[in-house]
Amino acid sequence: MEKAVAKNNHRYERKFIYEHITPEDLIETAVLANSFCFREIFHRRTVNNIYYDDQSMSFYHQNVSGDERRDKYRLRWYGDAFENIDNPVLEIKKKYGTVGDKLSFALSGYTYNLQEQSLPQIQEKVYQDILENHTLELALKLSNLTPSLYNSYERRYFLSDCEKYRITIDYNMVFYNPHFREYQMTKAQLSDVVLELKYNVSDDKESRKLTQALTARLSKNSKYVRGVDLIHHQQSS
Repeated sequence: MEKAVAKNNHRYERKFIYEHITPEDLIETAVLANSFCFREIFHRRTVNNIYYDDQSMSFYHQNVSGDERRDKYRLRWYGDAFENIDNPVLEIKKKYGTVGDKLSFALSGYTYNLQEQSLPQIQEKVYQDILENHTLELALKLSNLTPSLYNSYERRYFLSDCEKYRITIDYNMVFYNPHFREYQMTKAQLSDVVLELKYNVSDDKESRKLTQALTARLSKNSKYVRGVDLIHHQQSS
């Protein structure tokens, strides 16, 4: 079984949030017209996530507080039907100040349907896969975490001509509360478009020329934080 794939490459991930603009217009004005000559390198696809946290929501509070070291655990898969979990990857994102890294653990031949099977069943299958094919330490860590947010969005991918800078455009962001079996009834949406710029630490100085063309505000909040806030606001209203 293939073990974890580590990026082993600290990089910046700068997020810019745009309001009142379509993803197509943003791509045309801020990406394709940029002097770094971006081109689309992959087909559009829908990204799906199950985020995990502990009972104290430690990962959420680490992010909100801007802790120097913080983690994020999620199960990620691709496909237009959110309920069909097909060949997911468990990802651990680690932040060290303003730079980050990522560990990825592929699950073996894993398919599931959120409308047909219960969340505890899914949790047990993920746990067993990690225990059998990866590490006991990770399995024990997962046993203390529970799903805290469902999330889905569409993404498009771009690469600069110099191949140092990547941009992703995320839109049609949807969030659900995983604590409800009929999670679809808890649907919350964001109309913002998120432009994320990713590059190696060594390329930071040159990146300033690139970001001059990005007129939106730089955001420190992740989709996870924004989604949890939305879900909790929905519950209290």
